[in-house]
Amino acid sequence: MKLSLFGVGDAGTRLVDELLQAEVETGRNFTDGNVLAFNTAAEAFGETDALPEERQILIGDTHSAVNQYVELDADGPDTDAASATTRDNSPGVAGDPELGAEVADDELPEIRRALDLVDDTEVDAAMVVAGFGGGTGCGVGSVLVEELKSIYEIPVYVLGALPAAEESDERAHTAARAVRTFVPLADAVLPIDNESWARSTQPLAEQYDEINEMVATRVLSLFAAGESDPATVSEMRIDPADVMRTLDVGGLSSIGHATIEVDTSDEGLLARLLQLLGLAEETPDTQTDAATIKRLVRSALNSKLTLPCDIESTDRVLVILSGPPADISRKGFETGRYLLEEETGTVEVLAGDEPLPNASEITATVLFSNVTDVSRIDELQERAVAYQREQDGDTAVVDTTTAIDGATAVAADASTAAPDDDSDHSFEFHGTAEQQGNGDAHDGDTGSTDADAGDESTATDTSDGDATDDSAADTPADADTGVEDDDATTAAATSSDEHE
Repeated sequence: MKLSLFGVGDAGTRLVDELLQAEVETGRNFTDGNVLAFNTAAEAFGETDALPEERQILIGDTHSAVNQYVELDADGPDTDAASATTRDNSPGVAGDPELGAEVADDELPEIRRALDLVDDTEVDAAMVVAGFGGGTGCGVGSVLVEELKSIYEIPVYVLGALPAAEESDERAHTAARAVRTFVPLADAVLPIDNESWARSTQPLAEQYDEINEMVATRVLSLFAAGESDPATVSEMRIDPADVMRTLDVGGLSSIGHATIEVDTSDEGLLARLLQLLGLAEETPDTQTDAATIKRLVRSALNSKLTLPCDIESTDRVLVILSGPPADISRKGFETGRYLLEEETGTVEVLAGDEPLPNASEITATVLFSNVTDVSRIDELQERAVAYQREQDGDTAVVDTTTAIDGATAVAADASTAAPDDDSDHSFEFHGTAEQQGNGDAHDGDTGSTDADAGDESTATDTSDGDATDDSAADTPADADTGVEDDDATTAAATSSDEHE
């Protein structure tokens, strides 16, 4: 599957850069150079390695409220950028999604000129990559998605990082607004939950490289399957249409991933050769093969998901098996598929493989599309509601009709409530009765601003979420971990929203 990638903000820029590096390392050419990164802070581009300079688009450099570089006071007690807490010394839009959307609206001509560098006729879908907790990721990202939807006939997906539990309530509020914006607007949203991917022994900011690498592994295993060696023949080969059909129900999606080593000995190679030639007889080993594939799929099913959720709430499922063709038995393939039908309760399970003749392991990648039972979204909603009421006063009536300018409405009170009845998406968030009662539906294509959005960006941005992998013990699951949140900083007790 061919994708055009659009990084937005610091997190989006870095993750797109990681995806480009993984593309080269794995031989999966799934972008063909169709990539752009947008940011309101010039310093973010200095952290990239694979992203071409001509594909780095700086916006807002003439806007009076946007700082391109952090201004530090050498005489002050805090000279580290991580200690900056105000808009005066924070880069970019300083965590303000309203300002981010305003900048994007003002810079639409520049954005459109940049989009001309992307050949949408050569790709199957577009993907916007952003941090949901940042002003650039949420604000600029919403305008960009809306623009892409207006000019492209291909699906537009969103890959975004959710802030960890220890990050500020303001960032949780922004992330809840981002989810409410992107879910009805994009064709599908794939959040990455920082809370479940972070390790308690290490500050979140210090884990970004590792986290991004692991997320890139999952994204490539799903969207780039088959791009490493398109000439390899397989009757079950994954097709881009399978991925798009799985995602076209909209809502939120999550990815599971697991791997197992295969026998690369001479005997194993001979057996696989005979099987490929159709000369191998059906033996008990084949049954063992099938059982191994089933355990691998179960391991992916129970692995740490990109977005923790109840898999029984999914609408559609896609499983991709990548590895040596001879080791992916058809019986194992079908057994794994039946397992997914039983565990998820849906009969809409698609399956395909990615033949990798020289691989030494088999990988199972499982996509759960339109999951509706997501506790982390509920938690974000509750924090967003509490934060908004705190800003307005305990007795204030919370405005539930807020929107990111130029994009779909985002509620402050019911910040992740379901879209209105006119929406094509079936995603439904589960808030309290009070939250649900105060939530108004989004307003289609209109774009009003949130007058209650805070101007200051003070984020505590460490994470000690200590999630464990529930993979089956008999099959070693992939030890990958996930993606950085857009604006997360260091382990310092006080941090800036320098990453947007």
